[in-house]
Amino acid sequence: MDRLHGILVFLRVVEHGTLSGAARALGVSTAAVSSTLSRLEKQLAGRLLIRTTRGLSTTPEGAEFYARCKQITAELAEAEGLVSRAARAVVGRLRVRLPLTLGRMWIVPSLPLFMRKHPSLAVEIVCMDIVPHTIEDGIDLSVQTGELHDSSLAVRQLATTRYVICAAPDYFASRGTPQSPEELHDHNCIAYRRPRTGRVREWKVMNGTVVRQITISSAMTFNRIGMLIEGARAGYGLIQVPECYAQPYLASGELIETLEDYKAGGYTISVVYRQQQRLAPKVRVFMDFLATLFDPPPWTLPQPGRSSARPPPPRRKRQRS
Repeated sequence: MDRLHGILVFLRVVEHGTLSGAARALGVSTAAVSSTLSRLEKQLAGRLLIRTTRGLSTTPEGAEFYARCKQITAELAEAEGLVSRAARAVVGRLRVRLPLTLGRMWIVPSLPLFMRKHPSLAVEIVCMDIVPHTIEDGIDLSVQTGELHDSSLAVRQLATTRYVICAAPDYFASRGTPQSPEELHDHNCIAYRRPRTGRVREWKVMNGTVVRQITISSAMTFNRIGMLIEGARAGYGLIQVPECYAQPYLASGELIETLEDYKAGGYTISVVYRQQQRLAPKVRVFMDFLATLFDPPPWTLPQPGRSSARPPPPRRKRQRS
């Protein structure tokens, strides 16, 4: 490395014609440049420059040495560029793990745009009903929902969404509309059993600025969000699901939201990946794609043809005579 440094200094001296000019270009003192040249000539056992009162000139050997070194440094710069471009290139195979329902609704439809931007990248999507909290070998990054438990992973939050309470129009027509969370006990509520823990999820509602949990009783329980929505579409009862899953059915009018003033938040969507000093370009560009896709979250955007239907007014209870 010391000899390479000496060669670079020699090239600058020849190009600037003076020691002082080379020193200014390199940001060092003239004495340092002179000392470096002397060491280089000693290592080569030959003179490269002739110093006169009128300036500097190369010896015949110095002129040839300059031409060869100029060519070598150009090739070195090209080689460095090749390595640098390869390090930045978005190539190879990327394995991404997605939650099945979220991926089907909001991520996979936008993948063709990503693939057109990165034609040299092959993407494998691994969809799962239950996404593990860890990242196994072969998975580059994973989109996860809800709480995260593995603190050894790097996390980039993509979006948060609120919980909505909704049902089919036929259900509201036959059973009326709850006007407060307390009235949910008088309605058919379809429960969701968390597949990871086996526990039935309590419903969340806002009580002013405080999130309150409500325990519901139900004759129907599902352990998959997709089936939960199908139960509501069939007209059995009310469900509470993250808005990102309900929005397409709210847009079509197949489901109608109720108790909107009590809507609670707290459902998080994140992308996780292994912590590493330098992120692979293929991982970085896909995370950037996801961040753009979820900013703003697509389910919050105006939807063409979104239904303006509202639940019918509550049914009046008969008064006893």
